[in-house]
Amino acid sequence: MFNSKACITGLCLLCVAGTIHSQDCHIPLRGRVTEAETKEPLAYASVYITEAQKGTTTDESGYFAIPNLCENTSYTVEVSHVECAHFTQVVRLRENTEVDFKLTHNAVLKEVVVHEKASAPISTQAESTVSKADMDAGKGVNLGETLKRLPGVTTLNTGATISKPVIQGLHSNRIAIVNNNVVLEGQQWGSEHAPEIDPFSADKITVVKGAAGVRYGVGAMGGAIVLEPAPLRDSAGLGGWLSLGGFSNGRGAVVAGAADWHLPGHSLTFRLQGTAKRSGNLRAPDYFLGNTGVAEYDFSTMAGWKSGRWNHEISLTSFNQQLGILRAAHIEDTTTFGAAIRSDVPLNNRDEFSWRISRPYQSIAHDVLKYKTVFRISEKWKLSGQYAWQYNNRREYDAHPPLSDPQDLLKKNQLSFRIWTNMLDLALEHFPIRHWQGGVGVQAMQQLNYVGKGGLIPDYQTFGGALWATERWQRYPSPWEFEFGARYDYRHSMVSTSGNGTGNLDETLVFGNTSGTAGAIYHLSKYARMSLNSGLAWRPPHVNELYAEGVHHGSATYERGNPDFRPEKAWNTNLNFQYQSPKSTATVTLYRNAVRDFIYLNPQQSFVRTIRGTFPLYTYRQNDAVLYGLDGNFSVPVSNFLSLESRISLLRGYATNADSSNETGTTAWLPLMPVDRFQYGFQWNLKGSKHFSTKNNPETPTYIRLMAMTALKQTRFPAGSLYKAPPPAFTTLSLDAGHTFLFGKRRLEVGLTIQNLTNVRYREYLNFFRYYADEPGFSAGMRAKYIFG
Repeated sequence: MFNSKACITGLCLLCVAGTIHSQDCHIPLRGRVTEAETKEPLAYASVYITEAQKGTTTDESGYFAIPNLCENTSYTVEVSHVECAHFTQVVRLRENTEVDFKLTHNAVLKEVVVHEKASAPISTQAESTVSKADMDAGKGVNLGETLKRLPGVTTLNTGATISKPVIQGLHSNRIAIVNNNVVLEGQQWGSEHAPEIDPFSADKITVVKGAAGVRYGVGAMGGAIVLEPAPLRDSAGLGGWLSLGGFSNGRGAVVAGAADWHLPGHSLTFRLQGTAKRSGNLRAPDYFLGNTGVAEYDFSTMAGWKSGRWNHEISLTSFNQQLGILRAAHIEDTTTFGAAIRSDVPLNNRDEFSWRISRPYQSIAHDVLKYKTVFRISEKWKLSGQYAWQYNNRREYDAHPPLSDPQDLLKKNQLSFRIWTNMLDLALEHFPIRHWQGGVGVQAMQQLNYVGKGGLIPDYQTFGGALWATERWQRYPSPWEFEFGARYDYRHSMVSTSGNGTGNLDETLVFGNTSGTAGAIYHLSKYARMSLNSGLAWRPPHVNELYAEGVHHGSATYERGNPDFRPEKAWNTNLNFQYQSPKSTATVTLYRNAVRDFIYLNPQQSFVRTIRGTFPLYTYRQNDAVLYGLDGNFSVPVSNFLSLESRISLLRGYATNADSSNETGTTAWLPLMPVDRFQYGFQWNLKGSKHFSTKNNPETPTYIRLMAMTALKQTRFPAGSLYKAPPPAFTTLSLDAGHTFLFGKRRLEVGLTIQNLTNVRYREYLNFFRYYADEPGFSAGMRAKYIFG
């Protein structure tokens, strides 16, 4: 029996004790670059570490520091300066290592070769990066399941197949998803519209928490998810990887691979990457979840080349997915709905395994074409331009066949959304000048959204533009860093429809406002730092929030908008403390987000009956609101190979308008806010063990990690807004393990991931289908990745 008090006590003790095990990779390389003959310091010299793929530039006194490197590891350090010969040296890094590089002055400067590989400065905003182990374990599932391992990040689910990231209580149009430097533009306004992202295409995933409007625009009021592909191959030859995976629950399989080719004697390099995934009905602990299969096929290609001071890159990605929707969530009438939410098992559910994806289901396609060019004006200035075209085609099929030949059953959809987006970005940026680094830019956007069938939302066309500027001050060895930014966005939308239940519409919407950010970092020691960031952001109401009227088949709800809504305006502040030593790590983030005119989807205790069935009513509301909370991430070793870990996510969200509370003196809690969540466990890591390493590569990792996740019962929700009380607290176990085999320069990475190890029955509060069915049960996944070249 679950003992919540004992569990919370244990969790608190565990949070004090530890976090994710971190290898001894938090050592900085410090040093100075001078001219060999004159001994004069060389400012703005490039220092780059090949193995770590990170670098920096020296300050005006020639000093530099590159953080987060591994102790007792040999690194190839490349040092270059516009006036000196290129220099390379191998450095064995130990704690407190400081090196002096002396460059020889060039008599004649014939050519300047610029490598733009310097790592980005530390953000003043709270950020979390998905570890390699978590990325490997989550690949083959979806982006949301990968991200929910991070503190402060959870998911808004629609059944077992659709997962949408939630950052500190915000999701959808308030979160920017940036893939390969392109902000994803799809139908992300829908609660069951999952991001059109192939996790296999990303080499690094970073979650930016808090107002990020200055960096990513009006869609980043609550944060951003930034996915970066691996850099293109920079040496002649062929390389790549092949990944295979299998999952017991759903009997799923995934295959993915990539190949990089750099032409000999040229600067031209190519990449081809593809993913194919297929699974059938998932199984809850006691029954199959009917019609929960998934089919996905993704493809991407990228090319890059250099010409003098010009760098060019072009890429094309294609995402194609078909998602089954739990059939039991589509109810015929009110009586059946009442019986469904009272039942312990889903009604109208085909309790058997099947590969078939039947009605209801979604079919999604998303294509992105990007071209980017960078011109290095001088050693201190660069000009960049980027054009991106996107096309998103979403079709939704309800549970009922059309009144026609049964052969057409799977061919006719009830909702169709198509969106075309053109985006142009121009930026002029400078490297450190008197300790200041930053830039200015301009953006333009044109977007056309066409609703071919269904009429849930109207058609619209939007034109937009933005101006932005950022600057950052950093002077080594001063412990302070400062960051400032400002942005102005303008949106002009023309909305029209020939009838979607609201009558004919012909409206013009014009919005414009500013965003701003200010932040500071103070380095307490070489291991600890604190940062404070405060930002203003805004977001215009989307057309679905203004004009939605109809059945949203994917979420099995009836949604209703309000055309009188005003733009949202947020003031987000976060205070972040981070400690990283060779032995322990700790990160604590406190945040408060005050949002004026906050728009949210509010469930009603009423139904709307249509010819397609009976659906719960959800209406959009607007109130001032406050969201505040704490994210924590801790780790401490208890032996050479064993470490304790814990993560914590706490959130409170409420409306501040006096008339939004149903009872005088009670708190007006916001709906659909994440529950308090705790993760805790241990990792057994044999990295560097003489029994699991090789002579040529002592860093071969072998690990086993056992984690528990406890989600408490949600007790903070609007009174009278739920059809069924929130589900009780639950605890699940997961197991991850991995090892790498070496074959010369080639590697074979194998791993095991087990979810819901004890096959416990539970339901997530942030799952729209929690009324009808349990979450999936035990699932074991095997993976293997072969890396060559």
